[in-house]
Amino acid sequence: MILAGIDEAGYGPVLGPLVVGTCAFEVEADPAAPPPCLWKLLRKLVSKSRSRDGKKLHINDSKLVYSTAAGLKELERSVLSVAAAAWELPENLEALLGRVAPAVVAEMARYPWYRAEYEPKYPLEQEAIAVKLFANALRGEMQRVKTQCVHLAARVICEGELNRMFDATRNKSNVLFSVAAGHLDDLLRTFGQRNLVIICDRQGGRAHYGPLLRLMFEEWDLEIVSEVETRSEYRLVRHGHPVRIVFVEKAEVGCLPVALASMLSKYLREAMMHRFNGYWQQQLPGVNPTAGYHGDGNRFLGDIEEKRRELGVMDAQLIRSR
Repeated sequence: MILAGIDEAGYGPVLGPLVVGTCAFEVEADPAAPPPCLWKLLRKLVSKSRSRDGKKLHINDSKLVYSTAAGLKELERSVLSVAAAAWELPENLEALLGRVAPAVVAEMARYPWYRAEYEPKYPLEQEAIAVKLFANALRGEMQRVKTQCVHLAARVICEGELNRMFDATRNKSNVLFSVAAGHLDDLLRTFGQRNLVIICDRQGGRAHYGPLLRLMFEEWDLEIVSEVETRSEYRLVRHGHPVRIVFVEKAEVGCLPVALASMLSKYLREAMMHRFNGYWQQQLPGVNPTAGYHGDGNRFLGDIEEKRRELGVMDAQLIRSR
């Protein structure tokens, strides 16, 4: 069975990118049974809660792993350990993006605030050797329990492109679904014949996905299994191979691949905002950094307004319209 999850970070802010991540694990399981709990399967090295002694990775909803006060260290440790267990530890953010979101690497060059020069060290808050050691242990444990992370990817949409998408659709929820649908398509093409189950966090408050799935995946037969207030489930079938797709509220606290997709998305966004703040602090020493969300994002825009006009930064390249 392939158990996959999709989640986002950065749907609400006024500054910075939107990131939609996905993660998939291969696991031995009866396709007719409910998907196994990967937290239980990997419990020797993975926990839903913070480990006091640091002997387990904290994997959960990114909002529970990361906070401004706690910093990026624990989120970075978990995301990079899983990535390094799957491949190798990326030497910088571009190397990580080249693996999980290659399309955005060239796009970032159009934004002076995303240049590598504003990233003084990498990993940002962890030590590389500690991440490598934990990744080795995690790789061995996944082999022991016969599971592995087979897919880790993200779609990173920078401000200018996001505004163009908003202008084209006039609907923020549709933009989010279209980005997530790119992951659905990749998962179906890659794993659609391997008892694929996809769990997605609810997309922008939407409850009914049947018409959109029919439109985007015409070659698949679609069955609406159920559509209730907090959960919508669908069954796609092609050439005798079924795929389950479930959209559910708070999916990240009930499904490890969704939690990891949430954490990957948050980590990539925060790493890019780290560069963003480094750029503006170089242009305007003393300016307080921002996470980009509306209240503080608008404060930040006020603080840098004169400088950004001086630099000729266009609003459509910097400020999200929705």
